Amino acid sequence: MLEDIYSKIHPLSVGDVGVCYYCGCEAEKIDYAPSVKYLDFFLETRESAAYCMLPCCIECFSFLIDSREGLIENRKKIVDKGIKKKYKKALSIYERWSEDEISELSLDLQKSVLAGIELGKEAVSRITFPGFEYEIDGTVFHKRQVESRSFYVFGERFVNFRNALQYASRAYNININKLKELVMDHGNSFDAALETYFDELERERLEKLRKKLSKEFATEHKQNVNFIIGALEAYEAANPELSLQECLDLIYEERIKK
Repeated sequence: MLEDIYSKIHPLSVGDVGVCYYCGCEAEKIDYAPSVKYLDFFLETRESAAYCMLPCCIECFSFLIDSREGLIENRKKIVDKGIKKKYKKALSIYERWSEDEISELSLDLQKSVLAGIELGKEAVSRITFPGFEYEIDGTVFHKRQVESRSFYVFGERFVNFRNALQYASRAYNININKLKELVMDHGNSFDAALETYFDELERERLEKLRKKLSKEFATEHKQNVNFIIGALEAYEAANPELSLQECLDLIYEERIKK
């Protein structure tokens, strides 16, 4: 009998009865940790396993049905991964849009974005659900510790990624999609992402200025513009303390005037 091997968890609060332990939704299934189909393996190998029955919603159950994990916390990670994958688009909308930004959209698009925000918000709530206190055979188990994270944008502190992303995008007038990619590329560091973005803007500005000044200089002194661009780059590298105009003045003195 499975009841001889698996222990049923008993919520300590009446409000947690019938709640999915993994995400907080209505529980309609029972999840066995480890899954019954792998029970013989765990019994034979004595690999670590919880050997308990947990209330579970239909969706979380579907994420776990083929899982070989025997520990509750590892099964929770599988659920979180499944939610993130299934609701990837909604989570993206939730991160990138706020309710006060959609007033200028068409009514149909407003409804679509609002629905995405709500679905994404729900997905975040399910992912961060800490479980509930329960008892097994007289032993009380507390809620899991949900990692508390802070995100900083040049000294401004935010308690979640979404608020930090939206603030940085507005404050520095950066496309929110591009900013998110940069932040992810820099280990979720907004400061590093923003510094990279500004460095790239400065490189682009200097490149445009270099071409503009080189073209004007070449026209004025009847020189080949590609030659001037190449010479200017070489003089910049050799004289990093000089401005572009000062390098051009030096090119004139050393290469053109003589």
